[in-house]
Amino acid sequence: MSGSLVLIDSETVTSSTATVELTGIDTTYNVYQVVISNVTVDTDDALSMRVTKSGTAQTDSEYDDAKKYLKSDASSADISNTNATQVDITATIDSGVSGASGNGTYFLFNFTNASEYSFVTIDSVHFQYNDDCARGFIGGFVHTVSSASDGVQIKTNGGNNMESGEFKLYGIVK
Repeated sequence: MSGSLVLIDSETVTSSTATVELTGIDTTYNVYQVVISNVTVDTDDALSMRVTKSGTAQTDSEYDDAKKYLKSDASSADISNTNATQVDITATIDSGVSGASGNGTYFLFNFTNASEYSFVTIDSVHFQYNDDCARGFIGGFVHTVSSASDGVQIKTNGGNNMESGEFKLYGIVK
């Protein structure tokens, strides 16, 4: 059935982990989807993403992003960066607080096209316990290198650890 999701890779974090890599992207599908749910952190921190090429996370300064920071308790804000080494895909998640976790859905485009940039859309939400409000990002980023990508790496922005969470990579049937 067109538009169906096929699970490609899955990781479950149950103890302190610095990074999660989801790989297996090939020419089978045109578009891929990453879903993260119930991600908790050991220290207040945002989650970041990098693309992988040949299984290696790209740490170059080739990431550009633009997103809207949505806040239920205050005015939203525009965020944009150029030439970054990673892209925040969630706002800061509170640590050590029951119910404070990061969640998101990300669509991956042009990943297998060696002549194009890899694009990712961002749609994330979490409960900001300290401020008693919902917060989230909507937007996207591009890795400005014309070469094929085969996956993504998810980590905290500040180098802290993720304590729990579900990470899934799907192919979307053509």
